[in-house]
Amino acid sequence: MKNTSSILTISTVCSFSMLLIFSMPLNAQEIVNFTKSIRPVLSDKCFACHGPDAEHREGGFRLDKKESAFGEADSGEKAIVAGNIEASEMIARILSDDPDLKMPPADSNKSLTAEEIAAFKLWIKQGADWQEHWAYQVPVKEDLPAVKKTD
Repeated sequence: MKNTSSILTISTVCSFSMLLIFSMPLNAQEIVNFTKSIRPVLSDKCFACHGPDAEHREGGFRLDKKESAFGEADSGEKAIVAGNIEASEMIARILSDDPDLKMPPADSNKSLTAEEIAAFKLWIKQGADWQEHWAYQVPVKEDLPAVKKTD
């Protein structure tokens, strides 16, 4: 009975450890994938004011278009400066304590998690690699894999 209990305890500890390891936030060695980690957050928490709807757009820039996201906003600042967190106004606004500057604004009822903020910072630090939405990418035909059997 002791052996079964010990095995169950060890199994539980190992399972829990693996869960913790795989749920840890991004570390500095991981490459942040724009399509998987950045665009969904922008879409959910930023596009209402900085997206395709011109009627509701604020700040004179869009976060759904690369040219605008890396360009100059109405404030004269650049939202995203690839490789430079300190020069990226988006990060300054996300981290701001001033309610007039804080993004997302309180009245949006949206907020960013610590993991989302870390992903934005790491993505910008890594060069802010931007990929267009898959629907706008030209399909590329891949080579077929080699076949071992020919009969």
